[in-house]
Amino acid sequence: MVVLRSLPQFFRSTEWIFLIAHLGMMLSASGHNLWVALSSCSILFLMSWIFPLHRPRWQRLSYVILGTTTVLGAGLWGVNLGLFLQVYAAKSYFLLGRRTAIALAALTAIPWTLNEYIKESRQAQIMQPDSIGLDSSNSIRFAIFTLAIYAAASFFTLMLSHMIVMQQEKDRKIEELSEQVESLAASLERTRIAREIHDSLGHTLTDLDTQLAVAQTLRSHNPTQAFQAIDTAKQLARQCIEDVSQTLSRMRESDFDLNQGLITLLEQLRQSSTITIDWKVNLPTLPIYQSYQIYCLVKESIMNVQKHAKASHIQFSAYPTDHGITIDLIDNGIGFDRRTCTVGFGLQGMMERVQLLGGQFEIQTEIDQGTQIHITLPL
Repeated sequence: MVVLRSLPQFFRSTEWIFLIAHLGMMLSASGHNLWVALSSCSILFLMSWIFPLHRPRWQRLSYVILGTTTVLGAGLWGVNLGLFLQVYAAKSYFLLGRRTAIALAALTAIPWTLNEYIKESRQAQIMQPDSIGLDSSNSIRFAIFTLAIYAAASFFTLMLSHMIVMQQEKDRKIEELSEQVESLAASLERTRIAREIHDSLGHTLTDLDTQLAVAQTLRSHNPTQAFQAIDTAKQLARQCIEDVSQTLSRMRESDFDLNQGLITLLEQLRQSSTITIDWKVNLPTLPIYQSYQIYCLVKESIMNVQKHAKASHIQFSAYPTDHGITIDLIDNGIGFDRRTCTVGFGLQGMMERVQLLGGQFEIQTEIDQGTQIHITLPL
C-alpha cells in the first residue's frame, strides 16, 4: 500500500489541531458533557500516536472502528467531534483500501445522521418546552440535509485521499523509471567506451600483439627479423597513441567536417594498402554527435574490410536522399556465410551505432561474392 512517508505525522498534527479547537469550544461546558468531551478527546489523543500501517488487517480495521465509535459515542452525549469522522475516513483509505473506506463511510452515515437528529430534537425541546421535538416534515428535511452534508464531506475526503495515493504512486513510478534510466545510461556509456576502444585501438593492438609474438619467437635464431618485428611494433604503438589523440580531438571538435573526415579516412586507406577505392561523399552539415557517430561507423566498416575481406576494390558512397542519409559500402572480397558466421564485435558495433542514430542496417554477402552494406539514417 502506497503511503506518504510523512503521513502519520500529518494525521497526528491534524488531529491535535482539531482536539485543541474542540476543547477550546467546550471549556464553558459543565456537567457530564465536559467529562465526556475530555474522555473522548483523551482517547483520540492517544490513538493519534498510532498509525498501524504494517499491522495485520484485523488490527487496522479495529483501530478505525474504535476511533469512529468513540466519535459517534461522544455525539450521543452531545459532544460534536464530527471532523474526526473525516479523519478516520481518510485513515481507513490508507490503512484498508478504497472499497473498505467507502463501505465504512456509508455505514457511519446512518448513526451520524441519527446523532444529529437527536441533538437537534433536544435543542428544539429546549427552545420550545411544550413541543415533542421536530415534526415529521422537518425531520425528513433535516435528515436529508444532514445526510447530504455528510456524504459531500466523505466524498471530498475519500477523493482527496485517492488523489494523494495516486500522486504517490506516480512519484514511485517516476523514481523507478529514473533509476532505470540511470542504469541504462551507465550501460550505454560502458558500451560506448568499449566501442570507442575497439574502433580506435582494437585493430592496432591486435597487430602490435602479433608483431611482439613474432619478435619473441625469432629472438634466439633470427635476431634480424626479430628486430624488424620490434621496429614494426614500435610504429604500431605510436599509431595507438595517435589514434587515441585523434579520437579525443574529434570528440572535442565543435566544427568537425564530416565530408572531409571521411575523405581523409579513405585516402589514408588507399595510401596504406593495395586496395583501390572509388568514393562519392556529399553529406549535409549534421550535429557534431551524429557526424562523429557516422565517422566511427564508416571507419569500423572500412577496417573490417581491410582486416577480414581480403578485397582488392571498394566502392563507397554517402549522400542525402529525400528520407535521410544513405551510406553504401561494397567490396569484392571473400564474403562470408551469415547463417554460420557469428556476429563479431566490429559488426555488432556498427549495428549499435546505426540503432543509436535511429537508422536501418542491411548487409548482403555470400562466400566468394563480396559484401554489400547498405545503411539508411534519418536526418
